[in-house]
Amino acid sequence: MASAARSKKKNASKRPSARRPVSAKQLTSPLELNTHVAETRSRAQALLDAGDVAEANRILSALVDTMSSAMDAMALDNTRLALRVDSLTRLLFGRRSERLSREDLQQLALAFGASEEAASVEDPIIPVPKTPIEESEPEPRRTSHKGRTKLAAHLEREVTEVVVPESERACGVCGEAMSAFGHVEHERVEIIPAKIIVRVERREKLGCKSCRGDAVTAERSAPAAWTRRAGASLLAHLIEAKCDDALPIHRQRDQLARLGFEVPANTLYAYWEHATSLLGPVASVVHSTILGDEVIGLDDTRLDVLDRSAPQGRRRGHLWCTLGTGTDVAFSFTPTWEAEEIQPWIEATEAYIQCDDYKGYDKRVERVDKSMGPLVPHEQRLGCGMHIRRRFHAAMLARDMRAQRALELFADLYAIEAAAKGLAPPDRLTLRTERSLPLLDELDAWVDALRPSVTPTSPLGKALGYAAGQRTYFRRCFSDGRFEIDNGRVEREIRRIALGRKNFLFSGSDKGAARLANAYTLVQSAKRAGIPVRDYLVDILEKLEAGFSLRRVAELTPTRWATERGIALAHQPLE
Repeated sequence: MASAARSKKKNASKRPSARRPVSAKQLTSPLELNTHVAETRSRAQALLDAGDVAEANRILSALVDTMSSAMDAMALDNTRLALRVDSLTRLLFGRRSERLSREDLQQLALAFGASEEAASVEDPIIPVPKTPIEESEPEPRRTSHKGRTKLAAHLEREVTEVVVPESERACGVCGEAMSAFGHVEHERVEIIPAKIIVRVERREKLGCKSCRGDAVTAERSAPAAWTRRAGASLLAHLIEAKCDDALPIHRQRDQLARLGFEVPANTLYAYWEHATSLLGPVASVVHSTILGDEVIGLDDTRLDVLDRSAPQGRRRGHLWCTLGTGTDVAFSFTPTWEAEEIQPWIEATEAYIQCDDYKGYDKRVERVDKSMGPLVPHEQRLGCGMHIRRRFHAAMLARDMRAQRALELFADLYAIEAAAKGLAPPDRLTLRTERSLPLLDELDAWVDALRPSVTPTSPLGKALGYAAGQRTYFRRCFSDGRFEIDNGRVEREIRRIALGRKNFLFSGSDKGAARLANAYTLVQSAKRAGIPVRDYLVDILEKLEAGFSLRRVAELTPTRWATERGIALAHQPLE
């Protein structure tokens, strides 16, 4: 017995040792997979040679399972890489070289409307657009065509009189002098660049020449607080150009230099800081007014801030957009993305909040009443159809055609929303109940049926998981005619910030970013209200610099400013 045991132990020692199975996650490349296959085959052959067929079959079966899992993982990685390549290809579509070949010039000239003969020369010229010439024989007009839009009567006009030459003023039939009976006018619009005006307040000084004992100087007509060289119109120009035209201060400096006003960049930044600081109280009133609305939209975008202590000399801050059902829009800055940064705003409102899937909205925080709960209460939260649809669109770009059905359902939902535009909230709700809810039910059923068979980390899997997680909030959008089915109005406002961010890149400090948010709040609110931004900014800056009562600061908000002047708001609030 002892001898048999020793023999069995001896044979077992000759048998190749069984290794721990390799998981598919460890095989991250085809090379590693091939190496693993080769090693497993060698081990299996050794086991067969030793007569252990069962163990050889076991490790070969495990190899098949491992290869299957590894191939699935690699296929998923290939899909991700293909999506990334497609995205980068769409971005990097231009030529690297700036030199144009003769063929390039020819194609460019043809694209601009040149003839083949004109485009085939060595150095083709830029073709002049073929526009109708007023002096040529007019073609018969179509009765349905209204003709050119008439230019506004208030535009300044310079009239050049062109008279008939003396040699042609006599009648060709009888020879008598002809009389004028009208004119043919041709209008051409020109633009005259802006100009810098220096307004000089010359205060008289009087002195007694007899005894030289007394002197007097005329008092200033402007408030004594106006010690800066920049007037309200220049400050308003800096704010409007940056927050509406996305022009950084250094580019505005170049514009002013072309107009003859040479000013150091630091001086312009000081003007900007002064003006935007004045706007702070008015912007705060706009923000608080929006938080008092019944429905608000909330979203954020990044805004880098210079910071010497950060690894790359800058760190990421966030500019938040808050929009109600009226014309006002507010922007606020937070140095971090922590939920506690926006908690005071959430606790200050009882409105329904439409937002995306930012994790901070679900973070449990301690409220004012010491209770614990999510930052945005679930019963106040509304979802966003744009965010849900966007993920299915990404799956389509990844060539997963199964996502097409979701996009078709969203197309039908948005067609119904277009039909409901302008309806009163009760009528809007009725239309949604009759036509939108069945489509929403079909979408939810499709998501639930497909989700178990799709890899969760694939583009379609992520879209399905997001749609399922946002279902309660998205369906709530269809329960009230006051609600929108997406947060697109907020995203459109944020797009303006993104355009400006490409130009001025970052803010100099947290305080500077907060001042920028103040300026964006008033400029974009004024635009949405349909009031002249420049006139509005000049008026409130003059009042704020002269010393305006804090108790009356609400009078300076764009909505109140327009109402007091009888200006109809461009975007009326929802009823």
